[in-house]
Amino acid sequence: MQYGGRLTFQQSILGAAGVAVAYLTFYKFNDWLFNQVKVSDFVSWVFLPAAIRMLSVLLLGWAGVLGLFLGSLAAISPLVSEAPAHALTLATLSSVPSLLAARLVHRLGGIPLDLAGRQARHLLMFGLAGGLANSAVHTVYFVLSEQSPAAFNNFVPMFIGDSIGTLIFLYAGALVLRRIAPPPL
Repeated sequence: MQYGGRLTFQQSILGAAGVAVAYLTFYKFNDWLFNQVKVSDFVSWVFLPAAIRMLSVLLLGWAGVLGLFLGSLAAISPLVSEAPAHALTLATLSSVPSLLAARLVHRLGGIPLDLAGRQARHLLMFGLAGGLANSAVHTVYFVLSEQSPAAFNNFVPMFIGDSIGTLIFLYAGALVLRRIAPPPL
């Protein structure tokens, strides 16, 4: 499936559900695997679920955003009952910026919004743009909501963690696609 193609309603729902499960699974896996490099509950020096963000929007567009939103809510489920507005904001910030970053890279770089045939520099651009977008909006939100400039200290580890996690999976995804989908003639 390629971004930009029309998805049926059923494909959108199944895609969103798959993304939600994948995001939650990688969130829990990341928490277990990289617990020692966590800066806080929301920041890690390696954040594999960030890759699910970029992959889902590249493959599914808005259906991917919906899945990310639902997966994010599931990952932070205790916050939903304790601070619903905070949880909804975090889920939105964990879903929408990746699509906006992908569209910006597409528009400025003229790079198609899919993974088939992407070169390393294209993947690097998507990964860094996604990491920058997500860490920037989260940092601004944390600074404004906590009324503390100390939240800026999380920007660098969040950007690095999102970028590393995204790049690992974008490269792996591109390798898999090259193996299963032959390049166009």
